[in-house]
Formats: sequence, structure tokens, C-alpha cells
Amino acid sequence: MRSLCIHNANIFGKPNHSAMLCENGTITAFLNEHEAEKTACDFRLNAKGNWLLPAFFESHIHLSEYGLRLNRLNLNGKSLDEALRLIRKKVKETPKGEWILGGGWHKTYFREFPTREFLDEISTDHFIALSSQDFHATWANTPAFNLLNANDFSPEELPKDEQGEWLGVAFERAALKLASLATVSTPVLANAIRTAQAKLFEFGITDVFAIERADALPAFASLGDDLKLRVQLAIYLESLSEAKAFFKERSLRNLSLNAVKLFIDGSLGAETCALLEPFENTSHFGISLYADADLVQLFKLIEREGLNVAVHAIGDRAVRRALDAFEKIGASPHSPFRHRIEHAQMIHDEDLHRFAKLGITASMQPIHIREDIATARRLLGKRQRELYRFKSLLDSGAHVIFGSDAPIETPNVLEGFYYAMERRDKEGNWWYENERLSFEETLRAYTELPHRLINTGTRGRLEIGYEANAVIVPKDFLTELRQRKTAPSVLATISSGEIVFEKELTCVQ
Repeated sequence: MRSLCIHNANIFGKPNHSAMLCENGTITAFLNEHEAEKTACDFRLNAKGNWLLPAFFESHIHLSEYGLRLNRLNLNGKSLDEALRLIRKKVKETPKGEWILGGGWHKTYFREFPTREFLDEISTDHFIALSSQDFHATWANTPAFNLLNANDFSPEELPKDEQGEWLGVAFERAALKLASLATVSTPVLANAIRTAQAKLFEFGITDVFAIERADALPAFASLGDDLKLRVQLAIYLESLSEAKAFFKERSLRNLSLNAVKLFIDGSLGAETCALLEPFENTSHFGISLYADADLVQLFKLIEREGLNVAVHAIGDRAVRRALDAFEKIGASPHSPFRHRIEHAQMIHDEDLHRFAKLGITASMQPIHIREDIATARRLLGKRQRELYRFKSLLDSGAHVIFGSDAPIETPNVLEGFYYAMERRDKEGNWWYENERLSFEETLRAYTELPHRLINTGTRGRLEIGYEANAVIVPKDFLTELRQRKTAPSVLATISSGEIVFEKELTCVQ
């Protein structure tokens, strides 16, 4: 039986103990230092007085895409000129006829939506498709656009100029289609998942709720025991049939099908989220997907499959439509389903109480606040107070869980802690500080609560009999967060009693 004793630790919720004993992947005892010294074990990890917390649950990530993005063209935070320079460099390194993929560009840094001509001037001998930071827009060149069937999309999703030529940016379904046209082999995708797993362990994450297409499933399966992350899947609606067939034939230890993901609007950054009132100084209300009646029928279909609904809704109109549909299918806190609204970024006052009433989880991403503050001021004016209503939701009795939406943002949970607890802009000014959460509230949204809602059993807490999943963080990390001197780093991650990441600490046999 493999055993690990973590000692000299400041254990969250255990002020009278400084050591935790893990045996065969389970927490079996909490000890003081004297008891820890006398206890036999295979390995000892000296926490050096740092915090020992439950390991983190990443409640919204595009796992395979995050792994792929780590090795693709990265335009995050770049101006248009900087982006074009990086694209030229990538084109020179890439054989003709191949794809140039990646992205992370943001209209805020570009000052405007980019055009097709910028990319065509660089190359029409390659296929170029570059996703925006939020994945709701894709910037592409003419060869890539020519692979699309325009009849499959609305004019809002695939806009053209007066001469009928592609403008250069596709939105929503057209954006996703453009970004997925390049074929990625199963070995390449498996390696991307493996790379993503290693990075997530560095951030103290042992469990994820991952949004994936069915074509990624063989890559997950090929990893076998190398997949140490526990992955709860939300499969895109369009991939449901393939996913059902895949899981009918096999059962995988750390991979489970939990939910079906569908979109009913776009994003704030792409100016496509669905609003009750138009964006500031415009007549544009965003994009709404699916008719109300169709949405209800889709929710019912997903329930008939025994799966949860994970519906993407960002604008206040989209959130209301999602809640209306849940109400029509009889959602309640006593239902066996744990339906979710992914993002739930903008919530009208009249809809705040409905999450708790209907038993709908708000799956939110505090890290998005970093980029969204400036965008919200420009696009929403006074209505920006409706954004990221963490405290209001908790006070209403709703369940709030946290993730990152990586690769749209970093999955560094400690960065997420900052925006949940501090809510400051880049100049350090408060942004609706009445919605700030305490450390304990934030920790619960990243640990215990997502486990409880998904019913993963004895995970998410540091208690005897629970699975030994823990993270060691610097003892002064809260001070570092508030001062923003540096981004704190995880010192060690323990998954099922095994040290899967460690730095600056001492482990001995």
C-alpha cells in the first residue's frame, strides 16, 4: 500500500494539525508534527509551512483545444501590427498548402475587426484561420473562407461587403466551423491533451469539466492510464450521436460523459451576446440562436438521454431565454439533473432569483473580468453592473462554480481567485466591489461545490475517507494576490495520493 505524509503544513480547516497522511490514494489521518515523525510512510513531503488546500476543480475548459493552443500561433494581447508580424514569421516556417492555426486576438487591441485582405497579402498559398480570444470570431484568408458553404450560415455569422466578398471575420457557428476545418490526427490530439494535463497539474487542478467534440474522444481513450486528470465531458450538441456510440462501446476510468453543450448567443468581445437592450450607441442586440420552442425541445431531448444541459448564455437576453426554457421543462432544485448556464455573465435584476428557484448552476469564469472591464464600459455603459454577479447569486441561494474557459484565458486558478475576491481593473480600481467574494466562498466554488453537484463522491474536501487530492500554495499567496506584485505559483499538486507536480519543496522516501 503506497503512503504519503504531507507535514509542516498549514492545513485549511484543520488549525490543530500540521500533517496529513494519505494511504492508497485516500486521506486516512490528520496529525501533529510529533505524530507525523513517528508515523511510517513511503514518502514524506515537507510543505515548509505553506497552505494545504483541496485540489482545484476547473469547471469550464476546452481541454484538447487548450493543449493544441500551447503550440500554435499565440496572438493574445497583441496589436494588429504585432499580430501581422507573427503571422508572416509563421507563414515563412510553414510549407505551402498547410494550415496556419491559433489565435487569441482581441478587437480591443486591434482597434477594429481585422479584414481578409491583411491575411491575403501575407499568403494565399496557405489556409489561415485564427480564432479570437473568446473563440466567437475567426479571422481567415480567402482560401480558408472558400472552404465554407455560405448557405449553412446567417449573414450575421458570415458577413460580406457590398460586392459580396467575405469581410474577413466569421462569427459564431461559422467561426467554429472555420477553426475546425483542419484535420488533427488522434496522436497529435492525444499529445495535446497530455501537454494540457501537465500544465493543469502545475496550477493545482486535478478535475475538469471539459467541453469537447466527439472527434477528440479517441485521443482521450488512447491515453489509457496516462490520463490522470478526472474529466467530466460536456459534448457539443452536434456530436451527441457519435459520443453516445463511443461510450456505449467502452468505459474509461477517468473519462465520463456528463452533459451536452449548446450555444444560444455569442460573446461580449465579439459583440454578439444577446441583449435585452442594444449595445451602447447602436441598434444592435447581438445574436440569438434557436427559436424559443426549439430550445425547449432540445433541453427535453438532452434530458431524455439522461444528460445535463450546459447552455452557453452571456448576454442578459440569452440568460433569460435559458431560464425560461428551463422553467418550461420543469427544472427545480429537486430534479435529478444538474443543469448549468455556462458563463451567465450578464444577469438582469429580475432574473437573479431564478437560478436558485429552478436549481440551475451558474458556471462562471472570474478570470474573464481582466479583459471584460474595458469592453463592458465601452459596450454596456451603466448596464455593466449586471456583469459577473457572484455575490448577488450566492446571496439568492444559487450555486456558483468557477472555471477559466481556457484557452480563452489562463487556467491559473490563483489568478481566478484575484478577480473573484478583488475585482479590480488594470489600474487597480475597484469594479463593482459589492460583488466580491471571500476567500472561503471562492475556494468552495473551485473545490467542494463542483464535486458535490456532479456527485463525484468523496472528493473536493480535506477530510478522512476522502480521496487524497490536494494542492500546496505559498503561505502568503493572498497577500501576493492583493498586492499584485507577482502571480503566485502552486508549489505542489497531489492527485489520488500521488505527487503529480512539485517545485521548491522536499519529498523524501
